[in-house]
Amino acid sequence: MILYGSFTSPYVRRIRFLLKEMGQTFTQIDTMTEEGQKELRSKNPIWKVPYFEDGPIKIWDSHSITDYLLDRYSIQGFRTLKKNEAIFESNLIHAIDACLDSGINLFYLTKEGVEMEKTPYLKKQNERIASIIRYVTSELKGSSFYEDQSFGRSELALYTCLDWLRYRSVYPVLNDSQLSSFLQTWGAKENLKETSPP
Repeated sequence: MILYGSFTSPYVRRIRFLLKEMGQTFTQIDTMTEEGQKELRSKNPIWKVPYFEDGPIKIWDSHSITDYLLDRYSIQGFRTLKKNEAIFESNLIHAIDACLDSGINLFYLTKEGVEMEKTPYLKKQNERIASIIRYVTSELKGSSFYEDQSFGRSELALYTCLDWLRYRSVYPVLNDSQLSSFLQTWGAKENLKETSPP
């Protein structure tokens, strides 16, 4: 198994976490290097990470990689997707990903010198993050989206999103006691520690 992506990408981190939880050995190609980026572009026409290979299988999307892995391997203590709750969880994950995508836009454009206060597009991205955070926290029941306090796809998505927003100082995650508690609770998981950004 070969995983292409950076060590800071939250989308790549989700796959790294799953592979480690499954006890699967894999090679990671760091796409932040010139050589890694060149290899990614020669194999993946959309140039996005994570990109995953398992022998002849080639997958370009983090959700598709997750589906592929969870169809083949099990993770003890990882909540399986319940059919009657699939739409709810899918909406959660898409909202969290939209939050993350807005955060990534903000991070890279402000890094390039674009001022948020003077740019309507960036102001909208910032407001979008706040809106999604409000929605997500309203759906949390303690440290999970489910009463049984289980950990599954949506909690993994939220953890990697919040931790990246904190790491890149894009959103004041730790100012919210609910989000801070969420991060503290799941941050004790060994493979979330091991996959933390450097």
